[in-house]
Amino acid sequence: MDVIVESRDGPYLVALSDAALRTGLSLLLDVFVGADRRTLPVTVAESSPVIQAGLVRYRLRLATVGSCDEIDPDGLLVIETPVRVLDMSQNGFLLEAGRQSAAGTAGVLRVDVNGRAYEGEIRVARCSRLEGAAERHHLGAECLRTRRVPHGSPLRDAFCAMLKTA
Repeated sequence: MDVIVESRDGPYLVALSDAALRTGLSLLLDVFVGADRRTLPVTVAESSPVIQAGLVRYRLRLATVGSCDEIDPDGLLVIETPVRVLDMSQNGFLLEAGRQSAAGTAGVLRVDVNGRAYEGEIRVARCSRLEGAAERHHLGAECLRTRRVPHGSPLRDAFCAMLKTA
């Protein structure tokens, strides 16, 4: 989820987000200091709706640990979301999650198969809420090839190999 850091207020960062977040939620905020990327642990202190350019967005007040004086105004909010793999194909996955993710959201999917961990970059293509399920969503996610890896995505390769043997 992308956020725009609007300002600093002592130990707090004020950011604008497309999604409301629960007060007390601990997150990692990837920020840039010059050309260097740093990860800051933050906790949501406040989340309130605002109207910007005719759209409902959310102003977040994020409590930081340590100094945030040198931070550039753009950041990337990293939220860990446990998912369950329901189905897979050569191009992507059907996942079940306890949190909604907007189409276009990119992330890293880490999957443990028989004690071995695989990871690959994905993008959410669609998200639908499950009827009758409390905060459960189906996510259609496609595999991305954003890193220059000599042998492709370990996650995608592992699942393609599993599909061939099934």
